[in-house]
Amino acid sequence: MIIQPKVPDGKLLEYIYDAAEKYKEIMELPFLFTGKNRNTGYMWFECIFEKKQFMHLLGIKSKNYTAEGFFDRCDEYNRSKQDMAITDGQGTGITIKDCTPSRNHSRTTINEKASVCSEILQIHNAKYLKIGEKDKISQHVDFSYAYGSDVTLGFKNDKKGLSFPITLIPRNIDTFTTKSYRILFVFTKTGKTEKYDTLYAETKTGLFDELYCDFPEKLKNLIDIKQTPQ
Repeated sequence: MIIQPKVPDGKLLEYIYDAAEKYKEIMELPFLFTGKNRNTGYMWFECIFEKKQFMHLLGIKSKNYTAEGFFDRCDEYNRSKQDMAITDGQGTGITIKDCTPSRNHSRTTINEKASVCSEILQIHNAKYLKIGEKDKISQHVDFSYAYGSDVTLGFKNDKKGLSFPITLIPRNIDTFTTKSYRILFVFTKTGKTEKYDTLYAETKTGLFDELYCDFPEKLKNLIDIKQTPQ
């Protein structure tokens, strides 16, 4: 991922719209990230991407929109371009004036976050990512879990099982965790099923069928996916 500290206004808005498009693809879906460390075994965590978190991941606190309203404006722009109802989304979307830096952020940090946000949200390409628990002290926002590589997306545990994204930091995930686990699988749910019944991503075709029997029981109890007959 290429972190861009300096970008013109138009490019920044383009980055934000692209990120909103990717965020919408995974928004409001529960996910189970599962990784493995060769020495310490499996690690996993559950999370959900809610609309209200998108703006904050960019380091923005808009003076003109709520967090939900900010995302809606970005989504309106993207939909207008897709429908070709308005040329290039003209008359919709956000402006630079809507992108005020939040506390402890600046235009530079917004640029950096926005330039990598779209890519880090492409979790179907999980083979390039790692997960881990935040157990190193840092000056950054406190979070419970993270996934990433040279960029880190941090999640806060809500004590109800699901975590939610609270920060996007343009630093390597190993800055925040002493043990990282290479992501092998990402699971999700269809409808209101209790267990994860859909394999959203696996790093190699057939790997789930190969490794499922070795899963810890606690992990198996979260999943309800039929294995492919061998």
